[in-house]
Order: sequence, then C-alpha cells, then structure tokens
Amino acid sequence: MKVLQPYNREAAAAYAKKWALGRNKEYKDYEDWGGDCTNFISQCLKAGDIPFDHSGNSVLKQWYWYSDSSRTPTWTAAEPFYKYITGNNNESSSNFGIYAREAEYNELELGDIVQLVYEGRAYHNMIVTEVILEGDFLIDYLICQHTYDLLNYPLSLKEGERRYLKILGYYEW
Repeated sequence: MKVLQPYNREAAAAYAKKWALGRNKEYKDYEDWGGDCTNFISQCLKAGDIPFDHSGNSVLKQWYWYSDSSRTPTWTAAEPFYKYITGNNNESSSNFGIYAREAEYNELELGDIVQLVYEGRAYHNMIVTEVILEGDFLIDYLICQHTYDLLNYPLSLKEGERRYLKILGYYEW
C-alpha cells in the first residue's frame, strides 16, 4: 500500500505570500482570460510539494502545467480544479497525486483552499496563509489570491458562499 506523503503547508503559504501581489514569470498570467486565481492556487500547491499528475484517463483527471499549450483545465479553472482535487482520492484509494476533501470552516489550516461558489459551482480560489487565534479560539483566517490580488486579507471580509478544501497530502508512485 502506498504511503500518504505530507503536503508542505508552510512552503505553499510562503509561495502565496511571495507572489500574491505579483506574477511568477515561469507561468502564464491568465488575468485577461477569465482570471488567474486557480492558476495561482495550483502554483501554491506545486510549491507545497504536490506533484504533477499525468495518471488520469482524461485531462479532467490530471493536473499539470508546462506551458499555456501544455496544461490541464484542472490547473487553471476553479470548478475542474475542485472536481479533480476532491475526486482524485478518497478514504479507500491511494491514486497517484493529491488527496483532498471538503472540510468545515474550523478545520482549515495553513495552505488549505477556500472557494467561492455560486449555484454549487466554484468560480474563485483562495489559499489560507495565516490562522488567527486568540488563545485556543479561532478568530479568522488570512488568505492570498490572484484576480483582484490580495495578500493576507481577512477571510471574514470576503462575501459569497464558500466551500472549504482540506489538503491531506499526496501519493507517489
């Protein structure tokens, strides 16, 4: 049986903070093509050691970016990203690549993902970059995002219906 590998939450959050208000020239900026939020979140996950996934039987079951002409919709589009990361693995599987699940608000940690949804479909992705506690009490989360770039912005100030995604790790070959 494969062993679940750890997600490097600190590295993903550090990448998010570094590039929240700028663009890494190694990747295309999709701001003018519907937004760059999911591309940015995918970059953060990659920086957190989540490997590219070529193993699925379609581009909607894979996750990678080499160039604008060699990428998957799961890397750059919010709803395909959601379906990929939550559908790639479950409690009884150990498929190559990411293992994530929907979570409750109070389960979020550094490097987890928050989506804005409308009529059940994701249209925006953000990453948790700080957890604000007062003693043992959760006060708020700070997020980073592209498409209306934000650095360490209070999640409590974001409007809209939300979906929370817990990154559990990944499986290797």
